[in-house]
Amino acid sequence: MKSLKLADCLLTEVPRRLDSERPEGTEGRFVAVFSDSVRNGRFCGLASLTDRATHPGWIYADLVEHRVAHVLSFTDSVSHAMREMDRWDEDALPVLDREGGFVGLVTRTSILRALLQQESRLVRETHRLNREILHDKEQLASWTFRLANLHEASRTLLRVLSHTSLEADLLQHGIEALTQLLQARYGAIGILDEQGGLLNFHHTGMTDQQVAGIGTFPEGRGLLGVVIREDAVLRLPELSKDPRSAGFPPGHPVMHSLLAVPISRGGRGYGRIYLCEKWEGKEFTEEDELLAKSFANSLSLVLENAREMREMQKAQQHLDYLAHFDLLTGLPNRGLIEDRLCQVLANSQRHGRKMALMFIDLDNFKGINDTYGHAAGDALLKALATVLSGVLREGDTVARLGGDEFIILLPEVDSVQDVATVAKKIVVAVREPIRLPEFDHETCVTVSVGISMFPDDGNTPESLMSRADVAMYHAKSVGKNAFRFFTTSQNVVVQQRLRLEIHLRQALARGELFLEYQPQIDIRSGRVVGFEALLRWTNEELGGVAPLEFIPVAEETGVIIPIGAWVLHTACRQAREWRRQGHALKVAVNVSAWQIHHDAEFFNTLKQCLTESGMPGDALELEITESLMVQKTETTLGLLERIKGLGVRFAMDDFGTGYSSLSYLKQLPLDVVKIDRAFIRDIVHDQNDAAIVSAILAMTRHLGLTVVAEGVETQEQVDFLKDHGCQEVQGYYYGPSISASDFAVSWLNSPPSGKNAAEM
Repeated sequence: MKSLKLADCLLTEVPRRLDSERPEGTEGRFVAVFSDSVRNGRFCGLASLTDRATHPGWIYADLVEHRVAHVLSFTDSVSHAMREMDRWDEDALPVLDREGGFVGLVTRTSILRALLQQESRLVRETHRLNREILHDKEQLASWTFRLANLHEASRTLLRVLSHTSLEADLLQHGIEALTQLLQARYGAIGILDEQGGLLNFHHTGMTDQQVAGIGTFPEGRGLLGVVIREDAVLRLPELSKDPRSAGFPPGHPVMHSLLAVPISRGGRGYGRIYLCEKWEGKEFTEEDELLAKSFANSLSLVLENAREMREMQKAQQHLDYLAHFDLLTGLPNRGLIEDRLCQVLANSQRHGRKMALMFIDLDNFKGINDTYGHAAGDALLKALATVLSGVLREGDTVARLGGDEFIILLPEVDSVQDVATVAKKIVVAVREPIRLPEFDHETCVTVSVGISMFPDDGNTPESLMSRADVAMYHAKSVGKNAFRFFTTSQNVVVQQRLRLEIHLRQALARGELFLEYQPQIDIRSGRVVGFEALLRWTNEELGGVAPLEFIPVAEETGVIIPIGAWVLHTACRQAREWRRQGHALKVAVNVSAWQIHHDAEFFNTLKQCLTESGMPGDALELEITESLMVQKTETTLGLLERIKGLGVRFAMDDFGTGYSSLSYLKQLPLDVVKIDRAFIRDIVHDQNDAAIVSAILAMTRHLGLTVVAEGVETQEQVDFLKDHGCQEVQGYYYGPSISASDFAVSWLNSPPSGKNAAEM
């Protein structure tokens, strides 16, 4: 008999699709993917059913580019094809002609089918020869020949299917081949599920009419159940004489002899094989039993391997999911969106199309996390992912980069206006109240959206992402809850801010930070009662940087925590030194609301400063602002009370410039109110400012609070404040902030009067 050729195993009826198309549910297990034309275009690769199930929504180009292309030549042998499948762990390989054109594919199943068909032809040939040769020699030769071929079939079965799962036609061909080799009239294979129920049942030897008459397959309550439960072989010449037989369903053909073998391995039963009614009324022999057991053993190996492969595939699919998708929201992650961006960008460059990239950041997400907890923050991010996905057009992609950052890819756009329309829909949709069912809470949030476009803003993934990020920061800087397109001027601002951040992170270690001190004067006696420590920064490259520039950056980056601790330690050490010289002055230090909310060690740091300096608690005054109350929680108020327990005094800085200031006087444990310089500047000439300052002084006097007026620059201002009951003042009328050594000379050793100070 001729040897098997690759052409005998070739599957030519393979669905063909373009690489730009998306999979449909009606397509087969494998799809051939082409570029430009499915008839004569370039062959790109195969997309399997597993690929499409693992990556729903991907176009065929995405699917085949994630697979290494292994192909066969039309002239290759079947053995070579099988070795290549084993080598690359593939279930199917495409076959190309001499010009590289796709002619079909070969699968493990198609090879097995060809082998079984060849084996079937071999069986028929054996039966024909059996009738032509002498009985004794014919019988011996027939069994030897069949045994050798069945063993070869079993080895081939194991070899072909060692890396795949069983299919219905494979089991059907298997029982047909075994039934013919053992000269049985009926045969069946039953495969069980994990709970022992019948999962698959394949039979041969009965017509469709006979099968319909039976109505139900064997359930394993009789002899076939014994095979599974006892993992035993049954070889019976007469079924009816065995007391364990429960008979057959009505309509089942009458059967006498039975050969049943378990499909099992390592104590686990996968199913059973049974054959009935040997030809010419003969009994099943030991040789028949050996053949059936050998076949069952091969099947058990295949089933065991298939089970392990399914578990490995599940694990691999899970790992693949983790590698490409965000576990919290289910959206593509950074790696997948960057890969997708590269593909879309290449396609846009090839066809001269526009595309857009949106960088999205949730406004004030840290505040939500701090107020309601990280679980609520996660719930909000999942809800936001749903909102963003619902706004997009078909073909657009939304991904989560991490934290509260998302990115949206618009692969084909006609104009800037189209992109602006999508961005506006996003901003409006997110602004709607979002319900968090797990927390029985409804919240309102906003997003800032930055947009870059190809080809106007860049032609690489890195440049487009960077410029979308720059535009997003610009959207935040103009008030958030907005979208902005990238411009060159934005990039300059962001680069300057980034340069400042880089230097600020190193400023403390480089010793670039220092404190200056401004005296606080008792307005009645004119003597110094304390000083305010003011943070200053001078950088070799940037020069002197104003606090209004670097303090917000320090808060955004978290650098304010180590810097704030350094300020406290330095100011307290300086106060200790002056106390040692006999000057018992209070020290006022500005504390950021960010420190109170985010520095878990703030209380311990404060306590350590007092202990090391030996200062009484009431000699330290912490200046806070009304922004502390934006995220007011029981935890925050509890921390302030603990600090108050150390004797430390609290002063509200910039009083009158925020909202609901009067209510804070009641809610916070305050000792001092500092009137902002904006009200002091025109109190002599502006009746409104004069009225406001007079009201503040009268109110705080009744509340028992000390008042410090900031920004005092003239004698007229001093007189007004003195007449209306202000206790303390500071400002350029008395002197600017100066270094510790100058402060000691100017104020502690021989303090000048207000006029002299103003002339300095």
